[in-house]
Amino acid sequence: MPWPQYINNAFEATLPNSATDEGPLYGPYLGLLKELFPTKDHYLTRSQVKRPPESIDCTRVFIVHRLVHRNTHPVFFLEIRPPGDYIDCSSRAAVDDHVRGWLVDLAHEAGLPIIHGVSAFGTRLCFYSYTRDNQHMDPPHTAPAPAAQWNVELLSNDGAEEMTRVANDTKNMVAERGCVICDLISR
Repeated sequence: MPWPQYINNAFEATLPNSATDEGPLYGPYLGLLKELFPTKDHYLTRSQVKRPPESIDCTRVFIVHRLVHRNTHPVFFLEIRPPGDYIDCSSRAAVDDHVRGWLVDLAHEAGLPIIHGVSAFGTRLCFYSYTRDNQHMDPPHTAPAPAAQWNVELLSNDGAEEMTRVANDTKNMVAERGCVICDLISR
């Protein structure tokens, strides 16, 4: 199942300009997240910039929130890095650690049994999930983060299918646990 042509066009138009700067990819990824988590279905995608204290490097993270009674609740996130960083072992290791930290932090806010996150080096993706009850994380931690971990190309049919599957899994959990999320927000 391929992406709609306008999604492919948006990425293809920006990829030549994003080898060392992920900025051109923000628009296409925001459009993709809005496609997967529509505002009309009470989802809101927010951009956050995080900078580790010991670094001048910033990371852009898009967090998808579920809107409930004018409150928001995080349910999914995507971290974007320039495609050129993929070849650098220390960059992959730092991103892997960062994503794992996000998963653990957001899992307690999410109110979902599993929280999904995606790390993107350009359009090369690694899918993460964290199960709150048993603290199980996929993929398992391997130091340093192997390049093969980012093994899904977003613009391929497999990439579209996996991203859609993860989004649908998240939306299904939100639908099943809607009352739990309302209770968490009203506290």
